[in-house]
Amino acid sequence: MSTMDVTYLPQANALPAREVRAEPSPWGFWGSLGWGLFAMATGMVAAFIYTMIWMLTHQLRLANPQDPSFSTAAGIATLSAPLIMLAVAVKIRKFSLRDYFALNGFARRDLVLGIAGLIGLIVVFSGIETLLGIDGGSKQVEATYRAAKAAGVLPLLWLSVVVVAPVTEELFFRGFLHRGWAPSWLGVAGTIVVTSAVWALLHQQYNALGILLIFAMGLIFGWMRQRSGSTSLPIVLHMFNNLLATVFVTVNVEWLG
Repeated sequence: MSTMDVTYLPQANALPAREVRAEPSPWGFWGSLGWGLFAMATGMVAAFIYTMIWMLTHQLRLANPQDPSFSTAAGIATLSAPLIMLAVAVKIRKFSLRDYFALNGFARRDLVLGIAGLIGLIVVFSGIETLLGIDGGSKQVEATYRAAKAAGVLPLLWLSVVVVAPVTEELFFRGFLHRGWAPSWLGVAGTIVVTSAVWALLHQQYNALGILLIFAMGLIFGWMRQRSGSTSLPIVLHMFNNLLATVFVTVNVEWLG
């Protein structure tokens, strides 16, 4: 039999070819920016819908943005709605929400380091306020507290300030945007600086010193996010800061004011 007559048969023990699946990748710089802007627009739509519902249940009266019972609830809707769009963006990328937002555990030493950094920052800025005779925003916070107390919505204010704002803001900036921007051309350092700056500029209710404090706080949150590999840590630090600030305001208004 010549070599031309040889029939090549597959080996009996040959393994079937495995399907190779590409690992999911996060949204890049522009994708994260686009979804972030879309999510913020969703928040504005949620605020509009809540305003319409409020007017329909109040004899078509125009809503007063200075009314604490209205503004606090509208603020919660504005903060919470964007998370729905971010969750959709994550699922399109075929990630679990926990993995994409880095909702992991963190080391106790990182928590202690983050709290120490926050306290140090607060002490420094308090000293600057005293030295220069400038109010960084405490008067604004006290006015908000007094208005909420007069309107009977203090529990809603506490919920918004201590829980809703820290969770939603950190998931947006140190969760979604950090996840997409850090591996991009912006890099880790650039991501921490840019997210901190944008986050600070959104707090226009404060003066320049208050915005600078928030920017510095954002740098700490971003650094701890990168160091720990967890967005859960900046969420806890943010909640700790807001709780501390609210307690101080409560003591000052209720007992020292």
